[in-house]
Amino acid sequence: MRTTRFLSVCVVFVTTLGLLQGCNRGPSEEELKLTAFQEQFASLKQSYDALVQTRTDIATTKASLAELEAVPERQMTDEQKTQMGDLHARLDELTGTNESTFEEVQALLADFLNVGINDYPDSPETAQALAIYSDEAILVALDMVAKSGDYKKAIDHLASAESYFTAIGLTAPEKLTNTIADLEDWRFVTKERFDLIKNGMTKDEVEAAVGQVYYRNVQENPEEGVETWLYKKREGGAAAIYFKTKTGKVYNKRFDAVAATTVVEE
Repeated sequence: MRTTRFLSVCVVFVTTLGLLQGCNRGPSEEELKLTAFQEQFASLKQSYDALVQTRTDIATTKASLAELEAVPERQMTDEQKTQMGDLHARLDELTGTNESTFEEVQALLADFLNVGINDYPDSPETAQALAIYSDEAILVALDMVAKSGDYKKAIDHLASAESYFTAIGLTAPEKLTNTIADLEDWRFVTKERFDLIKNGMTKDEVEAAVGQVYYRNVQENPEEGVETWLYKKREGGAAAIYFKTKTGKVYNKRFDAVAATTVVEE
């Protein structure tokens, strides 16, 4: 009986010792790597949330400014004038914060996705980071179009974002694919849209009807007081819309202004 008890105690002791050794072993290298990856995502998410909040604050500040600017200057109180000055200062501050935070988020996204796509393609953090990347890519692409009319560059930028989803077997967000389709649709002028252009239209009205003109396809003729906008057609060549420089309004247009055999930039 003593022998049995001794063996029994030894077995319990060895088992307990094994458990203690297991507890003292600490996390494995892979576990540490995963923890670092998750902490990296938490840092990215925190910066991104701050960016979104800054954008919300900018929109709110602009809305408040618009309300004040709608008040005729002669009717504006001293308090409103002070408030307007404060809002302009606030907007400048927020704009600077937005730019720096945007750059920070872009750097964090690049570093995180480099690890996520290669080492953790199936993790929820990688999918969430790609969703953030997609949303930011859309904003960047739309900004490209708004500032330069470069639909091709914007589409290529979004196609690159879409390829990251494909690379790890995920379906790209509908918002992303729809934006690509919309930009592809507006990349070339159509006869239907062109027919909407009327003499006397402003440049803003023209852009609303046929899209942003590519900045390199704006031709100025100071001697004649004319500014020409060329819009590339899908079948080749380009349509032209002519503005009087003095008024900035349409006075003429030609759908077949540039032959289909002529190369037009886009």
